[in-house]
Amino acid sequence: MKIKRDKRDKIFSDLVRERANWTCEHCGKYFPEGARQGLHCSHLFSRRHRSTRWHPLNAFAHCFSCHKRLGENPVEFTRWAESRLGVHVVESLRARARSIVKWTRKDLEDLYARMKNAWESMQRERSNGKTGRIEFGEDWFD
Repeated sequence: MKIKRDKRDKIFSDLVRERANWTCEHCGKYFPEGARQGLHCSHLFSRRHRSTRWHPLNAFAHCFSCHKRLGENPVEFTRWAESRLGVHVVESLRARARSIVKWTRKDLEDLYARMKNAWESMQRERSNGKTGRIEFGEDWFD
């Protein structure tokens, strides 16, 4: 079943890819302006889990090939994520993904506002010459 994307999914994908400076976090391939559609927002725990759908630690920037490979090999994806985040963080995300979360309309709009603010902040940092990884949303799910 295809999961419908909304405005939060769109901006979250942009945040994840910008965080990685438009570079695949698995193979290191860079995606310059004009070729960025080849870089995807890849979720360790599927977007169907609304409790982790927009969690910054649950998503990575992966090129089409790496996204496909890791998506088809969940054990490999999990091991790779554990090497990046640590086993404890992945276990915490797994537990969160299994929990039921009811988002109110206000919760969703507040989350979207935080995402927009994070995006604007990232854009300012990039325009001021910041390169490399720019984190976002560390406190969204505390």
